[in-house]
Amino acid sequence: MTAAFAARDPADYAQRLAIVVPYRNRADHLARFLPHITAYFERDKLDCAIRYSVHVVEQLGTAAFNRGAVKNAGFLLTREKVDYVCFHDVDYLPLWADYSFVRQPTRLIWHGLEPEPDRAAFLGGVVAFNSADFERVNGYSNDYSAWGYEDDDLRERCRRAGLEIAFRDGTYSALPHAHHGLAPDGTPTSEAQTSARTFTDKLLQGAAGFGAEGLSTLRCRVVATLQMQRNGIAQPHLLHHQIELL
Repeated sequence: MTAAFAARDPADYAQRLAIVVPYRNRADHLARFLPHITAYFERDKLDCAIRYSVHVVEQLGTAAFNRGAVKNAGFLLTREKVDYVCFHDVDYLPLWADYSFVRQPTRLIWHGLEPEPDRAAFLGGVVAFNSADFERVNGYSNDYSAWGYEDDDLRERCRRAGLEIAFRDGTYSALPHAHHGLAPDGTPTSEAQTSARTFTDKLLQGAAGFGAEGLSTLRCRVVATLQMQRNGIAQPHLLHHQIELL
């Protein structure tokens, strides 16, 4: 079930939010996402009060893209300056949403998810954590590369930590893109099958399979941090971090 946009404590809009966008080779999507997200926070009647910053975290190098590790890097880059973080796919544009402070792991997107997931279990797309809860589960796993299952792993970490997942009924517009988890005939790609085996192996290990690695074991190097521009003017709250995973 979703949580409707009920009246919230005004303090929920006074907390500091970092929006972390894991990124690689999606220039067209990023060019649409950045002006949309900034316009959203300027015009939304409630969320315009939130002190937010956007952190595009780009993985450099030729190694397979590791979304979990990139998200962990984004959290480490921002945690000293914010109270909560939203991990935001670059291909989802908010139309009607609620980015206010979260007291438990919360998926903000309900309408517009593509492809259609198990809505009651999926913990991806646009997900928010308060800083304490994210550190409690040791962040995302760093064990999944190329495609998929870092969200399933995170959900399992929350379950084992006794953290109930909440859902808000946000409406988003999905930008079209190739789905890397499925071949044209609808079967899982080799990358998705590899990630599925990794997740299954962890389930077989039980408690030992989740939480030992993640945020605390991430090894990365920040190559550069750049302020992005809007109308030719650098924006201190719109940052592009280029990192290498080690």
